[in-house]
Amino acid sequence: MAKPDELVAAALFTDQNLADEAWGRLIEADIPASVITEPGMVGAYRLDVMVERRDLDRAQHLIADLVKRNE
Repeated sequence: MAKPDELVAAALFTDQNLADEAWGRLIEADIPASVITEPGMVGAYRLDVMVERRDLDRAQHLIADLVKRNE
């Protein structure tokens, strides 16, 4: 995986299952990815699916339908 300053959020989720599915799709496509939990207010949280900047466009294309389901 790249250095933290080379990572960007490909998507933000509030649903753990969708974030996990996005991560799985990216890994299967040989795109290194990680899911980072960011705390929010009053116990809420979001899940950031992080990828290397060079993989961003391809990653977002692969998980676009999951992002729409999360809305």
